[in-house]
Amino acid sequence: MADQTLAKFVNERKILTMLRIRGGASRADIARNLSVTPATITRLINSLSDRGLVHDVKLSPFENTVSREPGRPGVSVALNAKGAYFLGVEIGIGILRFALIDLSAGIAASSELHVSKNISPINAAEAIGEHLAVLERDIRYGGKIYSIGVTVPGVVTSEGFVINLPILGWKAVDLLAILSKVITLPCYVENNANAAAFGSVYTQPALPSVCTIFLKLGKGCGGAAIINGRLLRGANGTAGEFGHIRISGEGAKCSCGQTGCLETWVNLSALARAYTGHDDLSESQYAALPGDIVAAAERGDKKAMAAVASFAHWMALGIVTLVNQFNPTTVMLGGTMRPVIQSCLAQIQEAVGAGIIPGVPPPQVRLSELGIFECAVGAATIAHHHAFDISRLDLADVELTP
Repeated sequence: MADQTLAKFVNERKILTMLRIRGGASRADIARNLSVTPATITRLINSLSDRGLVHDVKLSPFENTVSREPGRPGVSVALNAKGAYFLGVEIGIGILRFALIDLSAGIAASSELHVSKNISPINAAEAIGEHLAVLERDIRYGGKIYSIGVTVPGVVTSEGFVINLPILGWKAVDLLAILSKVITLPCYVENNANAAAFGSVYTQPALPSVCTIFLKLGKGCGGAAIINGRLLRGANGTAGEFGHIRISGEGAKCSCGQTGCLETWVNLSALARAYTGHDDLSESQYAALPGDIVAAAERGDKKAMAAVASFAHWMALGIVTLVNQFNPTTVMLGGTMRPVIQSCLAQIQEAVGAGIIPGVPPPQVRLSELGIFECAVGAATIAHHHAFDISRLDLADVELTP
């Protein structure tokens, strides 16, 4: 039999995962789900309750008579959302976005901090440490923040090493080591598209999630695949560079040095070229571009309508390639291109359905619901996942009954 401490650790996380995904449940339902005895469940629930992670919730009169087990008071066990928090941070161009999520993966707080466009790794880590200190002084969160997730828009290994982050001028940076010198809590570093993808699935457990493809569209085109609740990382943790699948023999030169990459047809620069004939725009102009083009298209502006149509065409081609390769249940689209995506989502869905292998059920093509904080929220969910979710552990040879 495995060590009882390990069994307790695993079963507690099974309970927390079950309650996060399904909502409150009776002790009898939890015992059946874990295949353990009622006495074991009582010990596990009492331990979690003592640490403020779960609490009893009174059932409604209908639930009290219909769903509760005989002989038990009319209560179910539920997560105490305020019992633990996780901080997520997006390091972007000239901005840090912070999102604090609670134990139920709901957003408790979010904010932005404008910083230098050329911020150094150490300065970024110090700014994160200062924000954490502010949160720790807040009576609502102090002593309850378990860990931190940080995202960057670059190539990151599974060990938190930034291989290349050209838009910030970072290369070969051990960001996890830098963060660990400033922050005492456990830290995790992730590519921003991976984080946004993970967060979009983790915060919406009711969505089909056997296989989800996520594309983050803005200055670039980041991507990620979530399969059975886990990020597809590849051999070195750098899988998911879907923006660099080649969909054409022509086009603008990509940041990777090639031509014809999906990214060069669906990013902000491509949108600018389709609408204005050039991509020499300021940061503020790029920020406003998607909304401006959609508004112009709604007024009947032919150039704007053509720009949206071009985006929809190339976006659908890229998604068709990914669907034929991965057979996902859901394709999630996010990033600063949100207004344009929303305006042509139906056209993209129709083109994908017509373009994939005949007979294969088309996936849902959806807009991410997390908005501009999707990367920060995603980073926080990764921290949550490491602390309390069971799916990341390999339990093949572990006996779980204490």
